[in-house]
Amino acid sequence: MKNTIWEAVGRFFGSSHNERFAELLMQLAETAVASASHFRQTGGQDLPGIIDFEHKGDAIVDDIHELLDNAFILRFDIADCMRLVDDLDNVIDGMRKVAIHIDIYRSVLVPLRPDALELFAIGERMMLGVRELVAMLSESKLSLARVRERARPIDDAETEADNVVAVAERTLVAEYIAPNANRLEFIAWEKLYALLEQMTDEANHCAKLILSLARKEA
Repeated sequence: MKNTIWEAVGRFFGSSHNERFAELLMQLAETAVASASHFRQTGGQDLPGIIDFEHKGDAIVDDIHELLDNAFILRFDIADCMRLVDDLDNVIDGMRKVAIHIDIYRSVLVPLRPDALELFAIGERMMLGVRELVAMLSESKLSLARVRERARPIDDAETEADNVVAVAERTLVAEYIAPNANRLEFIAWEKLYALLEQMTDEANHCAKLILSLARKEA
């Protein structure tokens, strides 16, 4: 029934561009997953490689913005679509920010601590889940139950990341509280954890937005 409605809308108002939007968004999600995988495997230490992924993502984002700017009608609210695109883009941008930070503070950050590497892995796991949710946007109707089922592990992973960061920050304070402690090291590590936590927050925003879209269609 829903497909028939959209076909009728298309006859009166022209193509709604829904399929193209879902296709481009999937390309962006795939780029984010590939970047997250490379990011984890290299410990964020391949800055040129991460920047290359960011450029690929930016090109897709430009195509999506052009599509949304010229679309007369879409299945989903255009503002919601814009927010989802921006959050996916922010995840990739976040990896670049981390890679730049590691490159700048390499002398005090490398080798990375195990908890930082754990956050890399959590981020990749979250993006794999986000990709599954994005793939569901090409279906004729979002299943709220299925979206909720796939969004829950992503939300749990963000909580896991928050806990890792909280423990890491307490450890930093304990290590660098001495008057003669290396303040540069403390600043570098504290900033790294904050950037990694922000990445996981953005990934969870993606999942929450798709869950919101599913609620609107329910």
